[in-house]
This record gives sequence, C-alpha cells and structure tokens, in this order.
Amino acid sequence: MPWVIPYEQSSMNSSLLSFVRVGFVSVCTLLTTAAFAPTAAAAERVLHRSGTDDPTTIDPHKVAYPGETTVMSDLFVGLAALDAAGKAVPGCAESWQVSPDGMRWTFRLRPDLKWSDGTSLRAEEFVWSMRRALDPGTAFPYAGRMFSIKNARAVATGKLGVAELGVRAPDARTVVIELEHPTPYLPEVVATFGLPVPRARIEKFGSDWVQSGNFANNGPFTLERWSPNSSMRLKKNRFFYDAANVQLDAVVHYPVSQPMTALRRFAAGEFDFTMAVPPDQLDWVARNAPRALRSSPGLGVEVLAFNTRSGPTRDVRVRRALSLALDRDSLARSVLGDARLAAWNFVPPVTTDYPRGALPEYHDWPLAQRRAEAKRLLEAAGFGPGTPLTLRLAFPANDFNKRIAVVLDAMWRQIGVRAQLESKEQRSLAATIVSGDFDAVRQLWLGGYSDALAFLERFDGSAAGTTVNPTGYRNAKFDGLLRQAEAEVDINRRAALLRQAETLVVADQPAMPIYFFVSRRLVSPQLTGWTDNPRGIHVSRFMRVPAR
Repeated sequence: MPWVIPYEQSSMNSSLLSFVRVGFVSVCTLLTTAAFAPTAAAAERVLHRSGTDDPTTIDPHKVAYPGETTVMSDLFVGLAALDAAGKAVPGCAESWQVSPDGMRWTFRLRPDLKWSDGTSLRAEEFVWSMRRALDPGTAFPYAGRMFSIKNARAVATGKLGVAELGVRAPDARTVVIELEHPTPYLPEVVATFGLPVPRARIEKFGSDWVQSGNFANNGPFTLERWSPNSSMRLKKNRFFYDAANVQLDAVVHYPVSQPMTALRRFAAGEFDFTMAVPPDQLDWVARNAPRALRSSPGLGVEVLAFNTRSGPTRDVRVRRALSLALDRDSLARSVLGDARLAAWNFVPPVTTDYPRGALPEYHDWPLAQRRAEAKRLLEAAGFGPGTPLTLRLAFPANDFNKRIAVVLDAMWRQIGVRAQLESKEQRSLAATIVSGDFDAVRQLWLGGYSDALAFLERFDGSAAGTTVNPTGYRNAKFDGLLRQAEAEVDINRRAALLRQAETLVVADQPAMPIYFFVSRRLVSPQLTGWTDNPRGIHVSRFMRVPAR
C-alpha cells in the first residue's frame, strides 16, 4: 500500500501530490480487481529496491560505484560473506584458521559449491579469480583494497607476474592466503573485493561473459534480465549453497539518481525500500511515516577531493584556505539537519579500533578567525581582490548535490573565491577523476572494511592518480606511517600510527572533509529481515516480503 502524502505538505510540489494520488488510486484499483479476477500466475515474493547508480557492469572485478557493489552482494559470494548487519561471516568457506603471527589464513570451502549453471566451484577458481582481480590488465578499480595479500601491490603494478600472488589451493576445498602484514579485517576484504568469477566462461566469451546467456555466478540470485537505465531483475539461484534459507523469488534493482524521485516511487508503493531520503523531507517523513524511516551512522565521509598535481589546488596554502573558510556546522545543520555530522577529519567515529580521529589545529577557532587566516593564505599563494581564484567544482548530478555545491560556493565567496559548478553524471565524473581534469570534486568515501586504513589508503602515494587516490597526493612520511601501521600487531600502537598519518593529511588537506555519512532509508513495514548497519550494505537474501 502506498504512503499517502497530505495535500497541505508545502515542501512537496503539486506534481508529487498528483503522482501519489494517482498511484494510490491505481494500486487500490489493482487490488480490488485482483480480488475478483482468476489467478493468472502464482504470486511471487519479489523485493523491489532502489539504489543511486545505474550499474555499468556485473563483472565484480570491474565495479567502480557503490551501486554496483550493492548488486555484487546479490550475485557473488566470496570466501567470507557479509551478514544482515554488514559483518563478515563464513561464505563459500565454512571456516578458516589464522596462523599465530597473523600472516597466513587457511580457508576451508563448503562441500559441493556450484556456479549458477550447475558446474562445480573449486578452490583453484578462487585463486584464479584473485589473480585476475590483481592483474594490471584487468584494471580493477578496487585492487588496492587487496594489497595486504603477499605480492599484491607488485602484481598490480606489473612488477611481478600473477603467479607470484600469495594465494594458493593445496586441494579442491582449501584456499591459503599469505599476507604482507597482519590483516585482522581480511574477511571483510575477501567478502567485498575477493569475489570469484567463472573461469571457463571468461576464457570462452571474454568480456562478453557478462551478457545474458553467457553469465554465471555463485550468489543467492542470478541474472534474469537487465534494462540499463531502468532496472535489473535477479531471480533466485537454486544452486546457491544456502538457497533453502533465501525467502525471496526475485530481486529488482532500480537505479534512481534523484532522491526526490525515489521518495515519490516509494510513496506510490513501487519500492520496498529506498536508499536515500532528501534532508528537506525528514520532518514530513518523521510526522507521516515514522515507521518507515531508518537512520544510523555510516562508515563513510563526504569530502571534496582536490587535485594536488596541477592547477591552483596543487598549492597546500590554497587547499588549507578553502578548508578554513568552510562553516561545517552551519552546512551540516542547514543541509543535513544535524550539526553533529560536521567532519574535520577523514576516519568516521564508528570505525572499529580507532577511538579518536586527528583534528586540525583550527577546528575550534571562531569562523571569523578562520576566514581571516584563509584570506592571508590565499594572498600568500598569489590570489586576492585583483587576482581572484576561480575553482572548478565537479559533483554528481542531482538536486541535493547541487544544493551543497551552491552552499560551498557561497561560503568561499566570503574569502574572495568563486566556484565554477560542474554537475556531471556518474560515468562522466569518473572519467574526469581518472584524467585529472578537475580542481575539486565532491565524493562520498565509503569504507570497504571497518578500519581506519580503509579511509587513509585514499592518500597512499603508491595509488596516486587512481580511483583509490584521486587527489594524486604523495607524502613519503605518510606512506611510511601506513607501512608501519600495517606491520603492527598491537591494536593500540597500530591506531596511534594511523592517527599520526591522519594528522599529516589533515594538515595538508589533499581532500577536505565535509560531513560524516549517515544512512537514512525508507523501509516498508511489509519488509522484514532489515538490519541497520554502518557499512550501509543491505544484502537482499536476508530480507523477506509477502507474496504478491
């Protein structure tokens, strides 16, 4: 049943009200008709969910956007998997053991694993898949997330062949992973990025293996049909190892870039849940659909990534000035409805084993003092009333992101800086980042695992100029601290090293933290099995909806 939005709601425009009224009448008509009509087909339990990105691929070693990662959680399962709470649990591996020094993990596979075409999935295919993910020819955007595996960095940079990767299969049900350094979060890494792919089909069809009729996967659902820019329907995979506990017949993913559009369609009963709620509609939702709103702190941070290789933001004085001038509390309060979300550092407070983030020395200065210092830094960098700075600011194309860009521009104008706003679709924005043709680009950095390193690796010099480190930032001292932290077994000493590293990037500002991510979802009361979690990844197989 759709949500009925009151006519007097001033922030909803007339077209939305009309849409909802029509949707309500249409749904009621359909229900009435169905009550007296003969059954044409058996009812199905189908989950309808909206994301933010239109997937460009279903190859798990090509994904680059959060929306694509969400689809991967339905199609593929690694040695470990994410449960309903976003925590790593046994996946294709029924168990694992860790050596006393934390440098070797031995995974024992479940018996009789199969691909969706019924063929066997053995340990050597996990080895082949990880080698493919790290092969520089694959160009996996998230390859850096697997650099804790022995020789992974050297393989990904072409210094060693893929056969040198520290992954092997001593028998058909055992996978051994050797590490460069202790990695307590390895199950999260293999659950999200170390996904298996069907070697036989890739060798037969090449890049066309993802096409309908050629595709095979090992997750709880498999591809039924895909209409780019419209929807992707996945049907239950009867060969999935835990198929007996999957209570859905199908899942339909809908890409919706505009949050207001998603809200309209949720209100009309088209979606069982939607991944984003426009902040200016929170009051209405709280009053009219309080049971639908699910809000929780997320493992993510919104940033403005600066180009540190060329252009005006190559100068650290310019970057610091732009950060000093930002009234974070006001922005978080007016745009997000909560000043507590304002971010001065990069590692979110919900991150595991990282109790305190690094703050810049000016975080508690009065705004007037910060803006005076910002003007001084700009003048020292050669910008002033006679030579004003104009900054190209790129951001994902939707109304909410544009609103924040306008706010940033207004705040920078207080120090004589003007922003040239560039609204771009996701693919165009990704191309802009890879080419380095930007001054500043707004991004949401989500943690691939709950560890401070998941955010600080964004500044690793060895990944400069890639989608992992879009700023191109290089700092030998910072890189050295990361390497020390990676090798440290003691949790407290490791956190201290990572905090020293964060202190450096907070001072250099290769990116400017804006606010910490909070997930706000609308979830239909008809949906059960939903669990809020900081990762913001909601795996479909744990959810249930009534047959309809």
